[in-house]
Amino acid sequence: MLFCIHPFIRILSLFLVLILAGFGFEEMNAATVIPDPGNSADLLKQDNKSASWLPDSLNPRSSCSIEIDQFLKSLGGKIRILGCNYDGSKLINSASFINGKVHIRDSEWTVETDLKPVSAGENDAMDLSLKFKLTKGILKSFGLAAAFDFSGWNAGNYILAPASVYNANRYKVLPVQYPPYIYDPRDKPLDMPVTITNVLHLNKDNNPGKIEMLTGSCSTPLLSFFNPETKRGWIMLTTQGTQFGNSGLMIEEDIPGNRATFVLSAPGVRESRYVMTGFTKSSDQPADFKTSDEVELKMRIYNFAADDLQEFYDKVFTIRKALSGPTIYRNVAPFSAINDIILDHHDKTKYYEDDKYGYICSGPKGDQPYWHLQAGWAGVPVYSFPQVIQSTPERLRRISRSFEVLKIMQGSSGLTRGIFMKGELFGDNFREKEKNRNIAMVRRSGEMLFFGIQTLELLKADGKESVIKPEWKEMFRKEADGLIRIWKEYGQFGQFIDAETGKMDVNGSTAGAVCISGLALASGYFNYPEYLKVAEMAGRYYYNRDLSKGYAGGGPAEILQCQDSESAYDITEAYTTLYEITGNPEWLKYAKDAAALFSTWTISYDYKFPKGSVMHRIDARSTGAVWASIQNAHGAPGIYILSGNFLLRLYRATGDKRYMELLRDIAHNVVQYTTTKTNPVVPKASPGSVTERVNLSDWEGKENIGGSIPDGDSNMAWEVVTSLTITQNPGIYLCFDTGEMFVLDNVDASITKRDKKNITLRITNPTLYDAKINLLSENKMMAGKVLDRYAFMKWPKVEVKSGETLEFIVNLDGQITTIPKIKN
Repeated sequence: MLFCIHPFIRILSLFLVLILAGFGFEEMNAATVIPDPGNSADLLKQDNKSASWLPDSLNPRSSCSIEIDQFLKSLGGKIRILGCNYDGSKLINSASFINGKVHIRDSEWTVETDLKPVSAGENDAMDLSLKFKLTKGILKSFGLAAAFDFSGWNAGNYILAPASVYNANRYKVLPVQYPPYIYDPRDKPLDMPVTITNVLHLNKDNNPGKIEMLTGSCSTPLLSFFNPETKRGWIMLTTQGTQFGNSGLMIEEDIPGNRATFVLSAPGVRESRYVMTGFTKSSDQPADFKTSDEVELKMRIYNFAADDLQEFYDKVFTIRKALSGPTIYRNVAPFSAINDIILDHHDKTKYYEDDKYGYICSGPKGDQPYWHLQAGWAGVPVYSFPQVIQSTPERLRRISRSFEVLKIMQGSSGLTRGIFMKGELFGDNFREKEKNRNIAMVRRSGEMLFFGIQTLELLKADGKESVIKPEWKEMFRKEADGLIRIWKEYGQFGQFIDAETGKMDVNGSTAGAVCISGLALASGYFNYPEYLKVAEMAGRYYYNRDLSKGYAGGGPAEILQCQDSESAYDITEAYTTLYEITGNPEWLKYAKDAAALFSTWTISYDYKFPKGSVMHRIDARSTGAVWASIQNAHGAPGIYILSGNFLLRLYRATGDKRYMELLRDIAHNVVQYTTTKTNPVVPKASPGSVTERVNLSDWEGKENIGGSIPDGDSNMAWEVVTSLTITQNPGIYLCFDTGEMFVLDNVDASITKRDKKNITLRITNPTLYDAKINLLSENKMMAGKVLDRYAFMKWPKVEVKSGETLEFIVNLDGQITTIPKIKN
C-alpha cells in the first residue's frame, strides 16, 4: 500500500527520477518471448535454441531422472536439469544433463540427484536435491537450473507464485504509469473485466509468455499450479538462494503448443526486472565457475489431488513453511511499551488544528492533500481507533473534532468523499482530484461504517457513551443507507463511486469486501435486519465471483484492480464477522477459504537481507510481514489496516493451529519495525515512527532491498496497524484443557506445572522495557463461543519488569495469581 499519505508522494518522486534516469517505463510486456540472439556452436545438444526455457519438442531426449518423471507423470510433467549460458542477463542457450553429466565447451559438469519421500506414508511430496560440481575447466557467464516441463497445458490452469502471481495475472492490462486510475469510460463499462497495471503476467490472449522473478519477488519462494480438469496440484517449494545470491523463479508457457515450463535457477538471472507498473533491463549477473566449484539446489515438490481451487490453496497454506521450519523469534519490546510509545508519538505529531477545523492525520504540517484527513481507508475513524481504545479526555476531544470534519466530507448519497485539507475537498482520482472532487473509493465508506460502528460500541462498552453525539449516529446510518442503495442499483459495491450522486465510476474488484463487515455490524447497532440481509447477499456474490476463482483485488486506491493482500484479509474479516453474527457454517467455510488465500501474502521465512541495509542493521525477521500487492512489490509491517484478530477468532471456531501460528508470526514481529531509542529503525525519526517498507525484492532497485526508508519517515497507517495488532490480540493465549499456548508478545513463557485446576506459567521479560501482558486463558468449551469483539479491553494483565522472571498460577476460570519471589 503506497498511496496512503507521504509514501505516495515519495514513490511518485522516485518514479519521476527513474524516468529521467532512462529506466524503461515504456510499455514493455513481461510476457514477450525474447527472440533468439543466435546459436552457440559450443552447445551441441541444445534444448533452448530460441533462448527460451521451454524444451525443444523437435529433439527427443533421454530422461535425466526416470524417478522424478514418474512422480510427475499424473501431471504430464518431466524434469530437465540444465546448464545455462548467458550474455549478460540474457539467456543464450542451455544444455541438458544426461546420465548426470554435461560437457560445455572445455568444461565438464556432474550432478548428483537425491530424491526421497518427505516422510513414510506421505506419497504426495518428495525432497529433491541437485548437487552440481564443475569437475573440469573454467566457465564464465553460466548458471544451473531445474526445469519442470508440463504437457497438455492450457490457460485454464491456475498459476500461483505467492504475492506476485495469481492465476498467472492473466487479466486485462492497462499500461499506465503510477499512480494509475481508469479515466477513459471505454475502459470501465459496468461489466468491465478485472483490469490491472503492467505487472508480471502471462498473456490473456494465449500468446506465448514468460514471467521472470527472483525468490525475493515472492512471500514464499514457491511456484505452483492447479489443474481444474485433472483436479491435481503441483508445488515446487525452495529456499532463498545459494552462495551466488537469490535463485531465479521462471514461468514460460506456449498455449498453442499446450506446454509450460517452471524453472528454478542459480543464480537467478532475469532479462527484465519489474519496477513500478513497468519493466526495465535487469542487472542480474550469471556466475563464473572454476574447477571443483559446487552448487546445490534444494526443493520440495508436491503432486497432490485437489477437488477445487480452495483445496489447492489450503495445501499451500499448510506447506508454506515446510522448508524454512519454525520461526525463531527475536524479542524487541513488549506490546504494552510499544503501544505507549506510538500513542505518545501520535499525541505530539498527528493532529492538525486551526480556528475552523481539527482532525487527526499523518502529516499536519504537510502541503499535500494526502498528508491530511482521509476518510476510512488511510484515515479516520481507523486512525482514531487506537485512541478510542486507550482514550484520554484530549484524545476524545480530537476524535470529536475529526468526526465533525467527516460529517462535512459526507456526500448527499450518504457516502464519503476521500480527502480533506484545511477546508478543501479532493477526489481519489489522482490527476483529476480537483476536477471531480466527489470521486471516492467505495472502500472508504465501508471502512467508515466498520470502524465507525466499532467506535460507537466501544465508547459505550467503556462507559464513555456520553461522548457520542447524535449526529455521529446519523452520519453512520446514512453511510449504511448509501451502501444499500449502491447494492440495489448495481448488484455490487464496485471500486470508485461519486459520493455526491451515488453513481458508479469504476465497477468491479473486491474493494467492497469491507462493506460487508460494516453493514453486518450496523445491522446489530441500528437493529435493522436489511443491512445484514444485503451483507449476506454481498458475501455470497463476492465469494462466487471472486474468491472461489482465486481472486481478491483492487483494495488500495492506486493499483487498479491488481490482486492485493488488503482485499484478501478484508474479505476474511467479512466472512468471520458474518459467521459470528449468524452462526451459519457457510460463512465459516468461506472465511477459511479466504484465510488460506490471505496466508500467501504473509512472508513465511526470514529473508537474508543485504549487509548494510536497514533491515540487516536491526536484525529484522521478515517472517510475518505482509506483502502489499502484485503491483507494489514489497512487504510491510502487519495487516493494513486491521489487527488480524480474525485469525484468533478462526482458531477458536475451528481449533486449527495454523491460524494462531500465522497470527503469532504477524503480531510478534510487527513491533520490530517501530523506531525507539533502543531500536532506531528509521534514521532521524521520532520514537513511535513506523515505516511501511520490508523490501525483499529489487522493484525499487537492488540498493533498496532491505531499505527504501527515507530519513524521518513516520507513516501513521503502519503505526495504527501496529497499535491495533498489539492491543486487540492477547500477548499470551492459553488453552487450559490441552495446555496449548501461543506467545505473541515479546516475552518468553513456558508451563512449569499443570493439573486439572491450575496451570503455572513462568514468564521472562528479556527486553529493556517493563511489560504488561494481556493473557487470555480459556477452555475448549469457552473457545467454542463467539468472542466479544471488545473482549481485549477486559483481558487480565500480568506485569513483568525488564529482565525479570516471574511465575503465575492460572486457574480454571482464567483468574491469575502471582507467585511471590523468594527473597534470599
